[in-house]
Amino acid sequence: MAQLRCQRQWLIDLEHLLDPPEPSDQPPPTSQSVTQAVDRYLTKLLAQVTADRDEEDQRVAAHIDQTFRERWWGLFTCYEVDGLPRTNNELERYMRRIKSGQRRIVGRKNVHDFIIRYGRYAACVDYQESVDELLLRLQQVSQADFLRERRALDIALLREQKRYRFRHHQDDYLPELEERWATAVEKAK
Repeated sequence: MAQLRCQRQWLIDLEHLLDPPEPSDQPPPTSQSVTQAVDRYLTKLLAQVTADRDEEDQRVAAHIDQTFRERWWGLFTCYEVDGLPRTNNELERYMRRIKSGQRRIVGRKNVHDFIIRYGRYAACVDYQESVDELLLRLQQVSQADFLRERRALDIALLREQKRYRFRHHQDDYLPELEERWATAVEKAK
């Protein structure tokens, strides 16, 4: 039991390193500072369990180290991107807020189609935002950026429309697709 408490404490220590308290007199942590702190802790942990020679502790510590190292590339991104949630729980809460706002608008229980149709653009919807706040946010976007994203959204919507037609109206979609294919082959000759 004491061994499990010790191993649990390793995870708690890592959690504290990943989510350090932010005193008001210090700047927020950077990805570099947190990366270094976690790396030092994992290196020290592996050295400690190797010296203790307990096989179970070595196995658990090696698993923790391997798990962290495999996710290293994206583990510290949240410290560099302002407003990016650190955990999945925060992301899930955000998505739940989007879905519940959409449910209030359309009156349906299932808003899966909305999320699928608009994908990453659904995250731009904030139902707690006032009209004035929305206008301020939209004024920060350049015309070129807006047009580029609008083209990407149009492509995504067209792809989703084709997928829907294929699934729900195959009898109409497939002959039309065959006709377009035959026309393309004729033009290529």
